[in-house]
Amino acid sequence: MAAQAVSVVAPSPGMMSATAMVTAVGAAAVPVIGLATLAMMLVGLAVAQFARRMAAAGSLYTYVSKGLGPAAGFLTGCALILAYGALVVMCLIGSGRRVVGFLAEAGLLPDQAGDVPTLVVTALLGAAMIAIVVRGIRVSAALTLLLEAGSVVAVLTALTISAYRGSGAEVPPSTLDVGLFAAALLTGIKALVGFESGCALSVEARKPFAVVPRVVLWTPAACGALFVLAAVLHLVGSARGADGGGPPPLPVLPALVQLGLASSLFACAMASMNAVVRVLFSMGRERVTPPALGRTHARYRTPYVAAYAMVPLAVGVPLVLWLLGTPTRRVTNWLGLLTVLAFLVAYLLVCLAVAPFLHRIGEATTSAAGVAAIAAAVTAGSLVLVVRAGLNDGLGWVIAALVGFLGLGLLWLLRVRRRAPHRVSAMGFFDEATPDDILPGASPDGLAPGAAPRRER
Repeated sequence: MAAQAVSVVAPSPGMMSATAMVTAVGAAAVPVIGLATLAMMLVGLAVAQFARRMAAAGSLYTYVSKGLGPAAGFLTGCALILAYGALVVMCLIGSGRRVVGFLAEAGLLPDQAGDVPTLVVTALLGAAMIAIVVRGIRVSAALTLLLEAGSVVAVLTALTISAYRGSGAEVPPSTLDVGLFAAALLTGIKALVGFESGCALSVEARKPFAVVPRVVLWTPAACGALFVLAAVLHLVGSARGADGGGPPPLPVLPALVQLGLASSLFACAMASMNAVVRVLFSMGRERVTPPALGRTHARYRTPYVAAYAMVPLAVGVPLVLWLLGTPTRRVTNWLGLLTVLAFLVAYLLVCLAVAPFLHRIGEATTSAAGVAAIAAAVTAGSLVLVVRAGLNDGLGWVIAALVGFLGLGLLWLLRVRRRAPHRVSAMGFFDEATPDDILPGASPDGLAPGAAPRRER
């Protein structure tokens, strides 16, 4: 589960984003990363209020359904589908581009190979990802953990060597310019979204009511610490390069970074696919979307129909956009904005759902409600900043696309309500804690999707 959460955050690209922040705002990047980490940890505290009380493959979709009702829950589910789906496409394209970059650094491809090799590699990676996801969470989790560990080691090694030998990169003096500060803060938040994805695997985990809350709290903290370390190493390397200290940088470092980023992005795509298919699976099981999405594989007990349903998005979207003449780098910029917007919408709704949920079950406390309110305010402010930045960059149509998708989701829910109101009122299946999940020495095994729950509510 920790591998799932860390993989969606993708610490290696986040570390490179941290170095880019240093290049933009200097040493001020370090406290800015700290603020972004604190903001996501506040959201993690809100998510933990649900995670320690229920296990649900639908994750935030189920949580919000139990706190704010079916309409808000379905809206959250739509936001998660869009966020994870866009992340899958973005990371597959990014991984394909990094693989091509590594081959170019190794001299196996020309430097200006164009987008065709990237799309070919992206399609191959997408096929491999689907096969692994259908095979089962244990296989994909083990592989994502291996890929992320190798990626972090590769990128940290490159940054450490650059710090020791001197990178030669120019770092501006620290600035308090409001525009740059806001851009840097948003970059930090973008690097940390997705930390809650481990909740989607809670019904398949050991001791979920103890493990999942820790994962959603410590994943942004640990990844934020890595980002701070990367920023500090970049500062040290630029200072040594400016002072003329140390030997010249090694030419092998760019290839090492490309390989590490390719590995991390592929792991992120696979972990995001694991999360989105479980949200689709939950909706299908509750019959608020086509019931076929709730089917599980006869042998592997995985939501294979939901996984195959994502293939046209994961592979088809970049191919169609390329045929229309859109560069892959521009596509990833669009998808990056869409991903962050969708995640922030889901985070805002789950923070708002905490107080009514706890009140309904008779466990409301002032501290929990206060933390959730602060987290909601921070998330709403971040959402406003992202929307403003998107409008300033001329990407208002991406924001409109998000609003349109969510609107279509609500229209679909109204259609389901008219035809089968009992399905809507029953939204939000979850597993309730039992002594076996909490007491020492009890059976630790979780459940695969489609298996009988501990106690379904």
